[in-house]
Amino acid sequence: MARQRNMKRRRTILRNTFGLLREDGMQRVSLQRIADKSGISKSLLQSYYPHKSKLIIEIVSTYMSTVLNALSYDTINFKNEFVRTKVFTYIILQLGVEDEATARVLESGIKDQASVTKWLERLQKWIDQQNVADKLGGDEAVRLGLTFVVPGTGTLFLKRNEMNLNAEQITDIMVKSYMATFVGASQNEIKQVLDEGHEIIKDFDISKIFNLLNHMFDEKEDGKDK
Repeated sequence: MARQRNMKRRRTILRNTFGLLREDGMQRVSLQRIADKSGISKSLLQSYYPHKSKLIIEIVSTYMSTVLNALSYDTINFKNEFVRTKVFTYIILQLGVEDEATARVLESGIKDQASVTKWLERLQKWIDQQNVADKLGGDEAVRLGLTFVVPGTGTLFLKRNEMNLNAEQITDIMVKSYMATFVGASQNEIKQVLDEGHEIIKDFDISKIFNLLNHMFDEKEDGKDK
């Protein structure tokens, strides 16, 4: 019972933090405000999450996992992992382009170095679990490549309006940089990946992802969403 109560309280805290971040962004959301929204004291909140960055990290990790889990080979016919990487990255960025509230959450994570580090760890863990490192150029390419392209992609997203870049343009820059620099792919191979990814995303219903994100911290019963 105690464990279930703790899990329920954590979901409540995360759901409320996610909502507040969507409203105002990281800088304007205090731990006290999160505690008030969650109906608990600040000291109790800090027993779960001592620092705001811990909350951001968990929210960003859940956000990424939700999108990754939606992009399985069971639902989309990906030709290879590079195409899947393009689609995944595009969706993450396009969610922020289409929805200002989601952009605040993404920008909060991008601006927090601990969150960026967690993004890298989460991606590396997912790659290990899926056993696809060899399909992305090998362990060394993945380790060096992600460390290089993830922060750069985040920076381009933050400066997207200044540089007049859309989500797919930013994604293509990331994929080209990774494939050319860390995999040694030819221009033809890169173009094929970008074109195949484009064909998938042009027909992709992103509203399904929005719905998943809106419910990712909902209460669960018997291992299923209510």
